[in-house]
Amino acid sequence: MSYDLVFWKQKSNAVESPSEIHRLLMEGAKPDSLANIPVDNLLDRVRETFPGIAEDGGLVFWEGGDRGMFEVTLSPRHVHFSCRGLNADDINCLIDIAHEFECPLYDPQVDIRFA
Repeated sequence: MSYDLVFWKQKSNAVESPSEIHRLLMEGAKPDSLANIPVDNLLDRVRETFPGIAEDGGLVFWEGGDRGMFEVTLSPRHVHFSCRGLNADDINCLIDIAHEFECPLYDPQVDIRFA
């Protein structure tokens, strides 16, 4: 089963709903209401925590065997993890790393952005 985790840093003047921001990001837009985030630094933290992350033709992914796997899609304004079979501890670890960069979780499965 797949589970998506999406993170961004929102400016205080944002007027779009989280679902609208998510839709725009998935369409490749760069909403003005989002601040740039240091995605390279964030990805470095993920690499530290999940050794063995691979990159192939622009695709960034981690395969953890019994622990599951995730693919990473990113832009200067967001990070999106598509998780498959990932356990709750590893999911929470990704959430904690994004939180270090002031990027709260948006959970598109339930349309909730957490503070």
